[in-house]
Amino acid sequence: MHKVLIVDDEPSIISMLRDFLDWNSYGFVVEDEAHDGTAALKKLAAEHFDLVITDIRMPGMDGIEFLKEIKNMNLDCCFMIMSTYTDFEYAQQGIRLGVFDYIIKPIDSEVLGEVLKRVKKHLDEKELQKSRLEDHLNFYCLKNQEKKLTNLILAGNYDVLDEAVRICLELDKLTDHDLYKTSLLAEGLLQNLSEEIDRHFPWLANLKKPAFDDALNNAKSLSDLKLRFLSCISIMLNTIVKFELHHSNSLVKKACCYVMNHVEENITLDNLEKEIHISKNYIGKLFKQKTGCNFVDYVTKVKMEHAKYLLGTGDYKNYEISEKLGYSTPDYFCRLFKEYTGHTPLEFRKMGT
Repeated sequence: MHKVLIVDDEPSIISMLRDFLDWNSYGFVVEDEAHDGTAALKKLAAEHFDLVITDIRMPGMDGIEFLKEIKNMNLDCCFMIMSTYTDFEYAQQGIRLGVFDYIIKPIDSEVLGEVLKRVKKHLDEKELQKSRLEDHLNFYCLKNQEKKLTNLILAGNYDVLDEAVRICLELDKLTDHDLYKTSLLAEGLLQNLSEEIDRHFPWLANLKKPAFDDALNNAKSLSDLKLRFLSCISIMLNTIVKFELHHSNSLVKKACCYVMNHVEENITLDNLEKEIHISKNYIGKLFKQKTGCNFVDYVTKVKMEHAKYLLGTGDYKNYEISEKLGYSTPDYFCRLFKEYTGHTPLEFRKMGT
């Protein structure tokens, strides 16, 4: 319901207007009244009204002076003036001051009803435009936040955790502290982040990593939601760091991407040398220097993570996984898997069931 303030120095006019028609049926409720412009200004300063209906001729501060003061206050509401035929010049001044419409005294109920229909349509359209603008701004706000988080994660920058806390609090304000809506926005951010990371590194989808669906469901408080959100961001960040995908050095990044894109093949420094046209000795030393691990150990890490993914599907036997990963025998694969995870493939399968 749109709230109405009636301003007139004659109580009988206000009483008549209140009882004149069924305001609710037109989408309005007469919320308050004032008997002069000064009192009306105080009420408008203290409370929002959607529609103000005011008389033109009032003692002390007339309707035109009242409207000028309103314009200076820059209030977002709709104004309708009441006048007699002899007040037509006043009505014209009111329209120049931004009044929506005017009605002639004595007031006709049908005329007033038609004006209220137009006012309601105008107010509804304004609310719709405002809602669309807010949605538009919220979209760009979320896209900017998403971009910040994505860049920090892909750079392996742990500042992303502080940024995630800040963004979570921003989402809370954006939804006017509605926990359910905040969780929906945060969940959408996580989904988009995950998809963006997979877009940069498609093979990550074939590694054992948690899904973020429903990760924020049933959060008990903003603090709980924030902790869950941070946990998901940490997982994404640690995945990038774990697989050395954050390095700015283009050769190291090329080497990492080559391994991930050829995980089901026999990967050697000789093969890598042919792929990126750099001496295997140089790339081996550079990889160790930048990542802290040998290239062979990195290949094993990626293959074992992919093995965890394949075991989790339940579609492959041990020997089939061994063959897919390019190992000579299932025993050798099983030994590497246990060294990497601390569990045999069979034990790992049972843990997932």
